[in-house]
Amino acid sequence: MMSKEDFLAATNMAVNLTLDGDSQTKFVDASQASEDDGDTVKIIKTACRACISNCGVLATVKNGRVIHLEGNPEDPMSNGHMCAKGLSGIQALYNPNRNKYPLIRVGKRGENKWKRISWKEAIDTIAHKLMAAKKDFGAESVFCSTGGGGNPEFWSISRFCNIFGTPNWFEPGCAQCYLPRMCVYDMMYGGTNASIADSNAQEIYFAHDTKMKSLVLWGADPSYSSPASGGSALVNLRAHGVKTVVIDPRMTPDAAKADVWLPVRPGSDVALQLAWIRYIIDHKLYNHDFVMKWTNLPYLVNVETKLEWRAAKSSDSNQPDTFMVWDQKTNAPQPLAYPWNEDLDVALEGTFVINGVTYKTGFQLLKERVEAYTLEEAAKICWVPQDKIEAAILTFTNNMPGGLCIGVATDQSPNSAQAAMAAGIIDMLMGDVERPGALLQRFGSAGATNMIGYCVPPAQSKLPDEQLKKRLGTIEHKGLHMWLAGHAPSVLHAIETGDPYPLRVWLERSGNKLVNLADSQRWAKATEKVDFIVHMYMYPTSFSAYADMLLPTEEWLETDMIVETCNKLMARQAVTHLWETIDETVIWSKLAKRCAELGHEGCRKAFDAEYMGDDLPYWDSMEELLDANLKNTKFTWQQLKAEAPVEYMSEKEYRSYYTYLKPNAAGQPQGFPTPSKKLELYLESMITLGRTGQPYSHCELPAASQDYDPLPYYEEPYESPLPGSKMAAEYPLVMTNGRIPYYHHGTLRNVAWTRELYPAPEVWIHPQAAKKYGVQDDQWIWVESLRGKVRGIAHITSGINPGSVYMERFWAPENLNSKTHGWQEMNVNVLARSKGPYNDVFGTYTLRGYLVKIYPAPEGAPEGVYLEPKEFKSFLATPSAKTPDMTKGETV
Repeated sequence: MMSKEDFLAATNMAVNLTLDGDSQTKFVDASQASEDDGDTVKIIKTACRACISNCGVLATVKNGRVIHLEGNPEDPMSNGHMCAKGLSGIQALYNPNRNKYPLIRVGKRGENKWKRISWKEAIDTIAHKLMAAKKDFGAESVFCSTGGGGNPEFWSISRFCNIFGTPNWFEPGCAQCYLPRMCVYDMMYGGTNASIADSNAQEIYFAHDTKMKSLVLWGADPSYSSPASGGSALVNLRAHGVKTVVIDPRMTPDAAKADVWLPVRPGSDVALQLAWIRYIIDHKLYNHDFVMKWTNLPYLVNVETKLEWRAAKSSDSNQPDTFMVWDQKTNAPQPLAYPWNEDLDVALEGTFVINGVTYKTGFQLLKERVEAYTLEEAAKICWVPQDKIEAAILTFTNNMPGGLCIGVATDQSPNSAQAAMAAGIIDMLMGDVERPGALLQRFGSAGATNMIGYCVPPAQSKLPDEQLKKRLGTIEHKGLHMWLAGHAPSVLHAIETGDPYPLRVWLERSGNKLVNLADSQRWAKATEKVDFIVHMYMYPTSFSAYADMLLPTEEWLETDMIVETCNKLMARQAVTHLWETIDETVIWSKLAKRCAELGHEGCRKAFDAEYMGDDLPYWDSMEELLDANLKNTKFTWQQLKAEAPVEYMSEKEYRSYYTYLKPNAAGQPQGFPTPSKKLELYLESMITLGRTGQPYSHCELPAASQDYDPLPYYEEPYESPLPGSKMAAEYPLVMTNGRIPYYHHGTLRNVAWTRELYPAPEVWIHPQAAKKYGVQDDQWIWVESLRGKVRGIAHITSGINPGSVYMERFWAPENLNSKTHGWQEMNVNVLARSKGPYNDVFGTYTLRGYLVKIYPAPEGAPEGVYLEPKEFKSFLATPSAKTPDMTKGETV
C-alpha cells in the first residue's frame, strides 16, 4: 500500500504549461517551483461526483493544491463518509494522463498522434463539421452521446441536439440503467422510484425515527454502489431492527447481512416477482382498503380493447375521468365518482358480461396474469429453493411498513419495463406508499434541479416535430422519449448500414464507450464509417483512439453544480483548476454559439430569451446557469457556495407523508399525479404511450407495431439455460454483472489506489462449476460467449448462484497505445448482446443474463496489463509548479 509520504508527494503538485513537440506536459520538480509568499491552507466544502451520489466533501487546499479529502458530516445522506471512489479524487484530478488541452489528430485513427490546438480552433472546426453535415445529409446525421461516470450533465447534450435540430443522442445506460424504473414509476405513481443508488428512497436516511420494519433489495447493492450514503444508511437501519431481503445472484455485503438471500438466476427476476404477487393475492396479504380506494384495480376493463370503461371524461385538471365499477348492491355496473362512493359495494375481482361485452376488474386481470407462477414453478425457473422464496415474502409482508428497492440489475434485460411494473405492484398492493416507513414518498424539493438532478433545461419543444419523428428506434420504443433519447442499437445499425439515414458526425461526452456498450467490437468497427468524431472527457480512454479530436473536461474537484440532499442544498464547487479544462455545459454553449454565428437558425434562436421562454437562453458561465436555477430559492450561487449546506425547508416540512390525501383546490384529496389520480397498477397509459408517444413526446407519433401490455409479463431470456436449450449445451453458465465499490462504470482504472485494490476483473464461480470446468482459484481463465472471449481471474466462491458467473467490465489504460487500445483484453461487454429481442417499451437489450462458457487460460494474464502495486507508479502525479488558487479568481 502507498505510504503517507508517497501520498503527499503524489498530491503536492500542480501545473506547468511547458510543452515539447508532441504536446506532452513536462512536470517540474517542487524544488524548482517558484516560492509563494507563505502557505495558504483552506478547507472548502464541495460534493463528490465520482459516482452519482453527490456525497458532501471537505477539501483541504494548500497553495491552490488539493492535498486532502474527507467527508462532510453536515451532509444528511453521507454523514461524513466517503468511499474509495471519492477518496481517489486527488489522484484522478492530478493524473499525469489527464486531457490537458484541445487536441486534433495528425496521424491515422488509433496511432495516438495529436497536435495541440486552441479552444477557438477546436470549437470552430467542430461547428464547421456540424454545419457541413447538416447541409449535405440533414441535421439528423449529427449524433451525440453521453454516459454515467465522470460528472456528466445529460441535458446539456439533449439541449444542444434539440436546438441544432438533430433528434439523435443516446446514453449507454438509459434503457439499460434507471430509465425503465424511472418511467414506469412515474406512470404508475407519479412520484419518484425507490432506487437507493440514485439518491431516492430518502426515508432510509432517518433511521433514528423511521417506522420502517423491512426492506427488500432487488438487484440492488447499496453497500457496493453507494457505500458512503445508501450503504451506511442500511447499516443504521439494520441496527434499528429493520429486516432485509436481498435478491441477487451474488453474495454482496448486503446479501451477507440479509435475513433472507435469494441468489436468483440472472434474467429470471420477473418470474420471481410474479410469484410474489400471486402469493400475496392468494394469501390475502395485501392492504385491501388501500387497494380498493387508492388503486385503479377495482375499475372495469374491456377485455377486448384492454381499456378501462369510463362513464365520463373530465376537462378539469383536479377531477379525473369517472370510471365504471361493479356494484354488488345493485348487481350492476355503476360510475364511481372520485375519490370514492361509500354508497357502493364495489367488487375488487370478477368477470362480468354487460350487453354482450366482457369486462374484468383490473385486479381480476392481475390475478389471472400471475396464476401460472406458483412458488414451485418460480423455484424451477429462478433456481432458488421454494421454501426460501416463501420465507422472503413473509419476511417482507409480516413486517410492515417497508419497501422494495429495485436496482439496475433488472434494467439490463429485455424484461426491464415488466420488472419495474411488478416491483411497483408489490409495494402498492401492500399500501407501502407515502406512509411513514415507506420508500415511495414525495418529500419536499427546493426545485433547483430537474427530474434527474441536473440544471440544464433540455428545451425539448425546440426540436421540430418532423425531426422528432426521425429519432432512431423510438417509434417502436417510445419510453425512451421520457429522456428525449435515441435507441443505442438503432444508432449502431444506422452507422453500419445508413438505414434509415447516414450518421456522419459523432460528438461523444463520456468515458469509455467500448467498455460500457454491448457488442463492443461492433461499435469499434462502426467508427470507420463516421466522418468526424469528437471525444470530450477528463482523460483519454480506449474510445479516444477512434476519435479525431479530444476536448478536455473538468474533474469533479474543478466543477460547479447545485446538489439537493434531503432537505438541504449543497454546492459542488471548484476548489482548483488545471490546464485548459472546461465544464461540459460551457463546451456545449460554445458550440451552439459558433453554429449560430455560422448561420444555424435553431442555434440563433437559442439566444433569444423570448423564443426560449422558461428554457433559458444560453449562458457564458456556470454562475449564470446556476443563478437561474436558484431563482426560486433565497440564494445566489455565490451565497450558496459560501453558506452551504443550507436548509431549504425544515426536516418536518420536508418529510411530508400522505401527500395524496392533502386537499386540492376543490377540497378533495389531491390523489396521485396520474390520469386517474389513483395508483395505476393496471397501467392503461402504456397503451396510450405505445400508440401516440404521450405523455413524453411533444407531438403525436406513429403507433408501435404492437400495443404495450398494461400488466407485467415474463419472457425467458433469448439465450436460455433451461432444459431443451441448444445454446446451453456449449455455453452452460449465465453471466451477470454488478458494481464493485472501487469504480463507477468505466472510471478510475487509471488511478493507482483503485487499481492496487482491484487490478483486474474477477470472475466469480461457484465451486461446483469450477470443479466441473477445471478452473482453479486465482487462475487466469477465458470467458467466452457467442460474440467473443475475454480473460479474467477466477474467484471461487459459494457466494454466487451455482449456474451463474459474475464479471465486472474492465479496461486497461496501460494498453491504450497497443493494438487492443486496452478494451479488448478483459472487457465483459465484448461478450454482451446488443441485438434483439429488445424490451418493447424501452428497447433494452441483454446486458446480463446471456450464456457463456469458462476454461483455463494457459497464456496467463493479457500482455501489458498491470497487476503489481509498483507498476501503478506511472499513474501517480509528480510535483510541479504552483496551482492557481480558484478562491482568488486565479486561472491558468
